Amino acid sequence: MGFEPHEPEQRRELNSTLLQADITVSELWLRYFSMSGTAGEYEVQAYVEGLISLPALQRHLLAMAAREIISETP
Repeated sequence: MGFEPHEPEQRRELNSTLLQADITVSELWLRYFSMSGTAGEYEVQAYVEGLISLPALQRHLLAMAAREIISETP
């Protein structure tokens, strides 16, 4: 599967969010998985590192998971 045109920008935004909010990939994956995300933790790590592509729905769930974690942070 190749990268979709908007995927690199989505990845950059997710990485920026993770860094700014000090969210680990493990924390992100756990929330994403609880939202019915289907990728494994290692796949999410590989996606964040730009090594693999994920379907649009899974990328959307990752972004939602990051936003939820941030919204719960005091």
